[in-house]
Amino acid sequence: MTDAPHERADRFFALVLPGLEEAGYAEYGGQQRLVADTGMNKSTVSRLLRREQIPHVKFFPALAKAAHRDPVELLVAAGILPPEYLESQQTLSESDRSQVGSVPITPEEAADGLGIQDDVGRYTFLAVVDKLTTGSDAQDNPGDAQAQA
Repeated sequence: MTDAPHERADRFFALVLPGLEEAGYAEYGGQQRLVADTGMNKSTVSRLLRREQIPHVKFFPALAKAAHRDPVELLVAAGILPPEYLESQQTLSESDRSQVGSVPITPEEAADGLGIQDDVGRYTFLAVVDKLTTGSDAQDNPGDAQAQA
């Protein structure tokens, strides 16, 4: 990517901060709630809300949930994944499931199939998949009930 670091940070903050504000994390006591909800420490949350630093990628799944965003959107905004990932994700969700294939694959096989070879990208992808596939129920992800219908 050719974006300057500050451009990526601006995109990231423009995506995340409005969602956090809507969820009440910018209000009195909101920082402490964000610490509890994401696992980030106070200083990281403070730097995030002051637009000073993008948190470590390991916090993206919880941060995306708090900001009511897709974790892939955060990865793209931070410049970790190219924008094409959003387009491919949309195409898959709009296509008939039978076109995707009926044989289950592991997240590692999915990463290989997507060509994610670098350590950071692979770790990020596997962490997002793990977060999305463990511990979520229909209440956490309202789209699940629709997808199962």
